[in-house]
Amino acid sequence: MTLSTNQKQLLKIVIEIFPLALFLYAYDAKDWETVFFATQVFMGAMVASMVASKLVFGKIGLILWISGALVGIMGGLTLYFRDPMFIKIKPTILYGFFAAALLIGVAYGKYFLKNIFEAGFPPMPDEAWKKLSFRFGLFYILNAVLNEIIHRNFAFDTWLETKIWLFIPLSFIFMMAQMPMLMKYMDLEEAGKTPEED
Repeated sequence: MTLSTNQKQLLKIVIEIFPLALFLYAYDAKDWETVFFATQVFMGAMVASMVASKLVFGKIGLILWISGALVGIMGGLTLYFRDPMFIKIKPTILYGFFAAALLIGVAYGKYFLKNIFEAGFPPMPDEAWKKLSFRFGLFYILNAVLNEIIHRNFAFDTWLETKIWLFIPLSFIFMMAQMPMLMKYMDLEEAGKTPEED
């Protein structure tokens, strides 16, 4: 069965969220020790997601590779030292890495988001990818800062809930906010114009 672009994007999101969903299911707020069992489940689910990505899409995306490696390292440290601090700073490291990669890429004219998202978008000029990469870079810095503020100042359960009720909605709102700019560039590309000619 051939999947449409929208179906592929939806399935990709499900594969990426699957490990977090299992972590939340395995963790019991009434029993602190379950955080370590949930971490083991998280690590196993991440491996399963990478295998699923390979089977469904024929490859494991760069973001999934990086996230999987961090889950393995930080999850392993969490279990070894019996300290959930490592799993809590994993998002900060991940967001910081993405922000640095995107913003340094923009500085050198390399737009990594183009390689990641291009298959799911109509043709757009590099100027659009430049703006999108810069905005994503800033957004990831915001996420890293938020994660640090929350995990340092609130209980573990509160920090965990923000993964679903804050960061995912923020990502959705951020992407929706980019659509007017992206639609403008898509329309200009179809018309063979540049933003200056419009």
